[in-house]
Amino acid sequence: MQCEVDPNMSIKATTHATWYGAPGPLFCGPKSEYPFVGFWDHSYWCDDKWANPPKACDVYPGQKSGQYDNSAPVPSRGGRTDVEGCCWWGRGVIQTTGICNFGKLNYYIGKRAADEGRASKYPDIDFCKTPDAICASTQYPELKWIAGFFYWMKDVQEYNQGGWYYMRELHKFVNGGMTDSKFIDAISGIVNRGCHNPPCKTGPVDGGQDRRSNFQSVLSAFGLPSGKADPNANLPEIPPPVSVPVSKNAKSNLLQAFMDRLARHRAVLEKNLFVFRSLDGSFVPSTLYSYDTFIDAFSNAYKKLYVGPQGQRRRDQSNDEEWHPPLISSHESVVEQSGNGQHRQLQYNRGPGNNLDLRYGLVNLAAFLAQAQVESIINDSCDETHHDKVDGVFPTSNSCGQYGLSYQDMACPSSEQRYQCPVNDQMATVATHSGKYANSLYEFRPHFYCGASQKKTGSFDPISLMSMKGSFANRAGRTDVKGCCFWGRGAIMTKGTCMLGKLNFFLGAGAPNGRSTLYPDIDFCSGNICSKVDANPTLVWDIGLFEWTERIQAYNDGYFDYKKALIDFVDGDFTDGRFINTVSRIVTLGSANADGEVVNAGAKWSSFNKLLSYLDLKASNKKYRWEGPERTSNGGTAWHRLEQFWCVFAGAGMLVMYNML
Repeated sequence: MQCEVDPNMSIKATTHATWYGAPGPLFCGPKSEYPFVGFWDHSYWCDDKWANPPKACDVYPGQKSGQYDNSAPVPSRGGRTDVEGCCWWGRGVIQTTGICNFGKLNYYIGKRAADEGRASKYPDIDFCKTPDAICASTQYPELKWIAGFFYWMKDVQEYNQGGWYYMRELHKFVNGGMTDSKFIDAISGIVNRGCHNPPCKTGPVDGGQDRRSNFQSVLSAFGLPSGKADPNANLPEIPPPVSVPVSKNAKSNLLQAFMDRLARHRAVLEKNLFVFRSLDGSFVPSTLYSYDTFIDAFSNAYKKLYVGPQGQRRRDQSNDEEWHPPLISSHESVVEQSGNGQHRQLQYNRGPGNNLDLRYGLVNLAAFLAQAQVESIINDSCDETHHDKVDGVFPTSNSCGQYGLSYQDMACPSSEQRYQCPVNDQMATVATHSGKYANSLYEFRPHFYCGASQKKTGSFDPISLMSMKGSFANRAGRTDVKGCCFWGRGAIMTKGTCMLGKLNFFLGAGAPNGRSTLYPDIDFCSGNICSKVDANPTLVWDIGLFEWTERIQAYNDGYFDYKKALIDFVDGDFTDGRFINTVSRIVTLGSANADGEVVNAGAKWSSFNKLLSYLDLKASNKKYRWEGPERTSNGGTAWHRLEQFWCVFAGAGMLVMYNML
């Protein structure tokens, strides 16, 4: 657990005493830089303006006298005449000192904890390589206190040596009226010399009388002591000393490490992601999509809903079908262990240097959140809203499908049709949470609805705010809303009879044989979904995460393999825009090679790019290629065909200009 001593480490103390003639800051460095060191000469007058030439103090700001005299080696009490590897002097409120204590800090709350997959308060600080961070960090000024509190909890409160047990002696001191100086003397010995009964081979306590006086002053400030009782009343038992071996391959909690990483970016995510556009165009915190509800839903999806080989959950007890949990590392698995009942333990493969690499999971998360921000968060909506205009107006039959899609015909493959929602022409429902933007003063958007009426449906003009009666078709030709109750819901607007049916089977009221589910009272095939969100604040996220893990994360059509593309994107330094553009096509149109318009593709690309920066995965100014999916044998996607068109158009234009010249 202790830090390794690096003979090449070179550090100068950040802070030090500044009284008149105070010695300069402590420092360490290799013998190649400091072959030997001498002493601090208090008597040297460095601030002499009348000298010829004038002399000035330059060791530290505010210095009035003294200088380092390194003209000859001067040994310390321990006999050292060099400072190689001597970087472990005390830091913080009670001067945390030594390779053991700095190693403990790194192991429990520093970079080593993060690297080994454990929760870490300061995952970016390696206390073994930068021990001066305790005093030098401007980002974490509390470290001066944290280092002291940590040492106090680990080495003082748990002290139990030579018949002296801290907790027992604390009880005796309090019960005895808090007047006996033996208690504070023993503590001072532990802090300053490592034992409760100094000199313990290192000498007497430094400043013992001052420590006693300070202790009594603090007690007085707290209004203590207040009385006296039997010093031996209700004393805790002295526990036997325990030596706990620490394994080099400590077991990791991958999910906790992932959550801790997200927590570091909470402020920037709450400011830039979990907000919607208000009536005046400003951005305010979303009422449906918050950081806390997302974390709850993500944890729920990962820990409670999913178990089984490779992190999968047994979904259908009749045929053992399974699906994957949210991907949070490039290589992860869950293995079954025996004992008193069966349980699962998360394991994973580490990257170079035995470090836990969460970048793949963070990119996976960024891809999901980029879709969610554009699809739902920006509107603060659970129900899908009108986006597709035909001749400048919104067809009422958009509830049947927008941009040429027919949601009730988005059926499951034959092997999964048992999950699919039935289309009921008599069903009638109205969207309840279409978002704040749907009610915007500058472009009102009416709620979707479906019903059994035989009447033809018209349209809505967002400019005149008038509903137009008669027969007006959406892009797919529909002029009615019979059976059109399967519009998008949740974070990424999960839609269609197949996906909503799967939600109902695995998470809702449609589970067979009374199997317990997350939402046993919600029938996802009934259309009455978003009305439940007020009582179930994670519902919007649960719907989206279910589709993401079921359909997007597991996508592999032989041409585009989501997981492989994700790994290639990360390994390619986060610059290939084809990854997110292809994902957006799959989310919107159902497949990587589907023809049709990817609505708000640019906004999703932009959101994804910003999220990578927010999560410290790439520099905000890094060049990022905007490209569509790769070509296929049938001529490529609509995006590439458009790309080819513009290449030909540009070439022809250049030829015309050349001829004109």
